[in-house]
Amino acid sequence: MTMTMGLLSIKLLSVYFSLQEYGTYSQAILVAQTITSLSILGLTDATNYFYNKTTEISAQKKYIATIFSIQCVIGIVCGILVIILNNPISWYFSNPDVKKYLIVIAFRPLLDNLIMMFQTLFVSIGKAKIIALRNFLVSLIRLITVAVACLIVKDIFTVICMSMIVDIVQVLYFYLLFRKYKNPIRISDADKKLIREILSFSIPMSIYVLTNYVSIHIDRYVIGAFTNTEMLAIYSNAARKLPFDILTLSLITVLIPILTRMINRQEYAKANDIFKLYLRIGYIITFIFVGGAIAVSKDLMLFLYDTKYLAGLSVFIIYLVVDMIRFANVTAILTGAGKTKILMTVSVVTMFLNAIFNVVGYKLWGFAGPAIVTLLLTIGMILMLLHFGAKEIKTTVIKLFNFKEITIVVIQIIIVGSGAYSLSSFMVENNIPYVIRFIACYGIYILVLGLLNYRRVIECYRKLNQYK
Repeated sequence: MTMTMGLLSIKLLSVYFSLQEYGTYSQAILVAQTITSLSILGLTDATNYFYNKTTEISAQKKYIATIFSIQCVIGIVCGILVIILNNPISWYFSNPDVKKYLIVIAFRPLLDNLIMMFQTLFVSIGKAKIIALRNFLVSLIRLITVAVACLIVKDIFTVICMSMIVDIVQVLYFYLLFRKYKNPIRISDADKKLIREILSFSIPMSIYVLTNYVSIHIDRYVIGAFTNTEMLAIYSNAARKLPFDILTLSLITVLIPILTRMINRQEYAKANDIFKLYLRIGYIITFIFVGGAIAVSKDLMLFLYDTKYLAGLSVFIIYLVVDMIRFANVTAILTGAGKTKILMTVSVVTMFLNAIFNVVGYKLWGFAGPAIVTLLLTIGMILMLLHFGAKEIKTTVIKLFNFKEITIVVIQIIIVGSGAYSLSSFMVENNIPYVIRFIACYGIYILVLGLLNYRRVIECYRKLNQYK
């Protein structure tokens, strides 16, 4: 529901605002997300690692207080820098309209990072349902805000302002709720002696988070530099990450504390079994959902955005393939083992390759070039991380996957997907509206493949429940 309402918000913004307005909004969000990745310093993973590393309450309090103190200092400094660098940023995008947006979102990275850290804590103490309820309510509020901005106020700047207010309320809510369930997080409990230990873990992780984010989004910066605001708006929506990993992302979020504890106890056989089950669920569900999306990609793009964004259809399809393989990211294994330097090294290399070849890709293949480069380098990075992750739990990449089952699922997707594409083409010839085309074709596709693979997925979840 959270992701559905998020997509509805993007749909409203895409339809009711011009490419120039939506492009300016996208530029501000891109800057905010980049600063968020820069300022998090790997502290979300540090929160999980150090909180689950010990069961001693006094030690947990010191670690968490120190981690949150570090984030507050870094977040405030980054917010001030965004305000100071307002003019150079707007010059880069050749868009003076983005200036007022940057002033408002300057401290949004701090709020977003604190929210992510709080969510990690609530998952670690077994209160994931609270996060689910909070996400639902916040998404509903954001959707209402977007609807008001589109239909009544007719000003996209309102969305930025209201989002900041919602984030402030969230941080206060999480702080008070965590104090109720556990202990209040006090700056006075922070221990300077722990800073070095925390940063030695989190800084390599922060470099991974930042460089991984830049690697994924550097194509937007390339498009922003070589084209105009309207083209960036099209590319931003076409390259948007879609919620095909809704189940696998939720699953790995819950599994992270369990895997961390098992790796620290050297229970490699159990960690191996859990991760194999996670990957199995991942390739069955993600391949099925994304395969159907590719088959009806044009109708899906119209359904999500608007006709003026169809110029980015090729980029949209490439990013669907990127979404298909992202489930195999194994950062949970490497962070649980404390091997953040491996993550850092792989991501830094990937980022530099992205920085070079995204420009080359644009020169060679034009608008879709950076997306092609991003896909190829994402495949390379995931294969490298799978190799190192498998090594940490004493297995190999080959043993993590059931290739016979993958082949069966892929053949099913090709056959049923071809049928969905043919049906969609037939409906186009008969002038059936795209909404009906998409719902009918994608719905039939999911129903057929769901029936064929239902037992496989349920079997995996039943086995995972044995480790609760």
